[in-house]
Amino acid sequence: MKRGIIAAACCTAMLISGCQPSSGLLNKYSEMELLTSSDVLSLVDPEKGEGYAADLAVVSVSDNEASISDTTITTDAALLIQTNTQEALYYKNIYEPLAPASLTKLMTGLLVLKYGNMDDIVTITEEMVYTDVAGAQMAGFAAGDQVSVRDLFYSMIVYSGNDTSTALGIHMSGSVEEFAKLMNSEAASLGAANTHFVNACGLDEDGHETCAYDLYLMFNACMQYEDFRNAISQTSYTVNYTSASGAAASKTLPNTNLYFTGDYTPPEGVHIFGGKTGTTGAAGACLILYTTDDGENSYISLILGGDDKPELYQQMNSLLSMIQKN
Repeated sequence: MKRGIIAAACCTAMLISGCQPSSGLLNKYSEMELLTSSDVLSLVDPEKGEGYAADLAVVSVSDNEASISDTTITTDAALLIQTNTQEALYYKNIYEPLAPASLTKLMTGLLVLKYGNMDDIVTITEEMVYTDVAGAQMAGFAAGDQVSVRDLFYSMIVYSGNDTSTALGIHMSGSVEEFAKLMNSEAASLGAANTHFVNACGLDEDGHETCAYDLYLMFNACMQYEDFRNAISQTSYTVNYTSASGAAASKTLPNTNLYFTGDYTPPEGVHIFGGKTGTTGAAGACLILYTTDDGENSYISLILGGDDKPELYQQMNSLLSMIQKN
């Protein structure tokens, strides 16, 4: 069955200097009132289509058909968009609902950027740092630690700490459940029609899913904010905070992007600006990137469902190689 796939892409200038939230919106939540899903929906103008760019590339494909008939990309879903020409260079299963792992944190980050106050200080609670998932990525904060929203945000994007995203969600909405409602309302305002979030961090839960295209919308929205662009480009981030004992403390967290660690190298002529990683049992290994080429063109690329990290980066390199072939 055919349907139109809309691959909306802002040009580089829109990504770097795109519309920011109105000052009234920022002022409304600058004192960190608990934010609810109804607050978000009341601020959305349905006629403006907030999540969509003015220029759209429309391609008609089958729901599960790739844009190029080959077997190069074998992961669950993939997407490559040249953002300065609004052209989808490759797409596969971009509307298929899938577990997103820590790419969920794109939405958590977007809500912090739009409605949060980076200077707020969060007192970490047991609820914020609790997980029953063995091996879950944690930044290592403890109950009683005092950490700024800014440091939690950067730790979440750079190191993908699940405790940091949960802390941000609870701080903003009072509970994970209420924050998930907010995430889903914001997704609806972006036009992310195949998204339903259950938590702020992306650990596997029933009903927690999105799709490649919706993640593209979230990433594109995040790229309009300087703090996000700065965070994804860091090779590491040092957090300075106050420990539960009242003593000054710090920790340096490495970026989980293995292009930044030197474990993997992109194709010649492709330059990695930054991105977001994610890995869980249900989602597999996932990665979304913002890249440029030697001709100063810019791209957003996404791989979902790699069997492991070696396959993820091999598949991403195959996707990025299409840039030079274009």
